[in-house]
Formats: sequence, C-alpha cells, structure tokens
Amino acid sequence: MSIISVVGPKGGIGKTTLSINATAALTRALSSGKLNNRICLLDLDLRLPTITSLLDSHPSKTFYDLFECLGKKTYQTDFLKIVYQLATHFQAYIDGKIPARNEKLIEVFHHYHVMNTDLFLASEFKFGNAIHEMLMKRGEVKNISQLKKLQPILKKIDLDEFKRILEEMNEAARPVMEEYISYIEEYGFSILGGEVPILGKRAHRKRINEPEFLLRFLEFLDTVFQQFEHVIVDTPAGGVNHMSSLMNVIDQVLFVFDLSNNIAINGSIDAVHTFIDYYEEFQADYAKGQLTGLDRAHVKRLIAQKGKGDLYHSIKNKKLGLVFNRCQSNQEIVKALQMLREYLDTLDKYHQYKTRIQIVGMVPNNKVINITNNKKSLFYNMDIGLSERMDQIAKAILSENTICPTLADDDKTIISYLNKIKKPMLLDKLTRMAGSSTN
Repeated sequence: MSIISVVGPKGGIGKTTLSINATAALTRALSSGKLNNRICLLDLDLRLPTITSLLDSHPSKTFYDLFECLGKKTYQTDFLKIVYQLATHFQAYIDGKIPARNEKLIEVFHHYHVMNTDLFLASEFKFGNAIHEMLMKRGEVKNISQLKKLQPILKKIDLDEFKRILEEMNEAARPVMEEYISYIEEYGFSILGGEVPILGKRAHRKRINEPEFLLRFLEFLDTVFQQFEHVIVDTPAGGVNHMSSLMNVIDQVLFVFDLSNNIAINGSIDAVHTFIDYYEEFQADYAKGQLTGLDRAHVKRLIAQKGKGDLYHSIKNKKLGLVFNRCQSNQEIVKALQMLREYLDTLDKYHQYKTRIQIVGMVPNNKVINITNNKKSLFYNMDIGLSERMDQIAKAILSENTICPTLADDDKTIISYLNKIKKPMLLDKLTRMAGSSTN
C-alpha cells in the first residue's frame, strides 16, 4: 500500500487535474489482466470538492454524510454517554445509594464542570432540554453536596429510556465504508469525496478543529487506505491545513511546482519549506516523546498497526517529489531549481534534502495543466503528450521514485529526464514488478 498526496501552494494551479490524470495513468500501468479497483482517488478538499462532479460519478454517500455520522458519534452519542453517567451517579447520590467520597462520583462531577457543550444539539435528543437545563446549573452546583439542587431536573429524565435511545444512536453512528466509495468502471479506479462543501456547515467547521472528531475521521480514512494498493490524495490549497496529522501516514508528497512567474515559484518553494518544517518538528517531538493531542493519539494507533521501528523509518523517509507545471521553456525549470537550491542552502538544509527531493515529472513545454471545472479534466488517453507525462509520474510512483533524478543532480540530467519520451519496456517492467509484489 502506498499513499501519495498531491499538494499545491494555492488553488487553480492544476492540482486536482494532476491528481485525476495521475490516477488514470497509474490505473493503466497496473491493469495487466490483474484485479481492477486497486487504486482510490481521494478528494480531501473539504471546502470545494470537485472530483465527483468532474468525473460525473455520484456515490451514495459523501464526506458530508460522513461528517454528519461522525458528528453524531462524537458529539451526540459520546457526549450523551457521559451525560448518562452523570445523571445515574448524581441520582444515586441524591437517593443515598453512594457517598460523596465515591471515586466514580467525584470523576463524573469533574466532567460535569468541564464538558464542552458548544456542539451538543439539545433539540435532537428526547431529554435534550432537561440536559441543557442541568448543564446551565453548573454555576450553582459548586460541590457534590449541592447536587440535590438538580433533583427537579433529574426527575424529567427517564434513565431507562435514555439508555435505550443511546444504544440505538450508537448503532446508527457507525459509518459503513463501502457506502462512501464509488468505483468508476469506465476508468478502473475508485473515488471518495463529496459534492457538497463539508465546511459550509457551521457545526462541521467547529468539529474539524476538535481532536476527538479528527481522530475518528482519520480512523475512517485508514480503513479506506487498507483496501487499496495505491491511494492518491488531492488536498486543499496549501496542503491538508487543519488535518496535518494525516501527513504521518502519507508515503510520498508530490508538490505541484508552479512556474508561471517569480511569485508563483516562491510560493511553491515556501510550500516545500512548510512541509519540511512540519516533518522535522514532528520527528523531533516523536523522538523526545513530546507529541500531544491528535498527533499523539494518531501515532499510538499507527504504532499498534506498524510497529515502532517501521513507523520511525516511515517518518524519517518521506519522499518529496516535484511536478513542474505552467512552464514555457527548459530554462524556467533550471531557474526554479536554482532558486530552490539557494533557498534551502540559506536555511542550511540543502545537503540534508538534496537527495530526498526527487524530480518526478512535468507537463510538456508550452502546455499547461488547466483546471476548468468541466468534463474535460480527465485528458488521459486524449492528449498523447500529456498522457506520456502522466505515465512518467506513474512510473515514478511504482518505482518509489528510484528512477527519478534528485535536486543533487545537475540541471542537464534533470532536463533530460523530464523531456524523455515514454519507454514502453520500462513501463511494462514496472507493471510486472508491481503485480508480482502483490502476489
């Protein structure tokens, strides 16, 4: 299994179009009479998802539905589980069944005062109004002995009915992965994403910054990753933004390097620098045992899956690839490479990363990968020149970038690699290698 993330510093530079066509090229490279549905294209742009519409494929459920489902699990079901414990122990204390020094009572009383109620939708639960009223009394109930003030409110809550409803909600809040994946037989790959802007809903904008919710989202994505040999992730502009922890499971980052002008080049360089900084900080915190919050929870789960040694190796060996776009001449590529080398040298990082940054591919000179939001975004097999460049990217992915030059190579070597025409024998060899590795 390999996970490849396509990243760009801003919108409109061909990131989504590149993701779609690289997926098509990779699918072709693997379609040698073997099993279909080995590749998934994941649209992780939660603000403006476009892939399902561009490919005219409409899954029965999208990320919007997933967020609704996980929201119920995280902020309704899990929240209500705690409330049920509160009400049960508070009532037991009021009835004289447990003493004030009861450890569980002390624990739930602490939860009572620190619970975040912002995302609890009282109107969606039968006893929601009573729960809301009970939480509003927190300022008056400052110690356990004052819990008797809640007796009139607790009488409005039927704990048996509460438990029955909670069990039903818990069962309904489990997403079924297959409902969110759409296999496109015409293209031979699956897609996962949405058509509705997920973050257009206020509750979802709040949830996406909650570590517990994000961890559930990442757990769902991990079940998807396990089903495919390759997953290509189309990210929002600037990377994954609030979901930086997802980058811990990504094997290769492909930066769409925009060469349209100096400002664009500097933005692309800055995107590379941002990811380097993130990985270095994460690696340092991991080595020192100082990870916190979502990063810590996510890594614990990955250690359980991969083992500590494999995880550390993965963190240290992330592949950083460049895909040049919007160039008119080879000289523009030479200029961009020199700017990147000088920038990294200024940061004293050039020698450390010169062989880790691979040159993966480019579109042909005088051609531009164009994002048009129309049905022509899948150009693979329709434009020979562009298709050959996508094959070059597919070859790089299958070889784990071993066939690519690096930033340490001279410009002549890099330009020669970028401009060479597809060699069918090499593609066939890599396809056979990929096929044998799965048997």
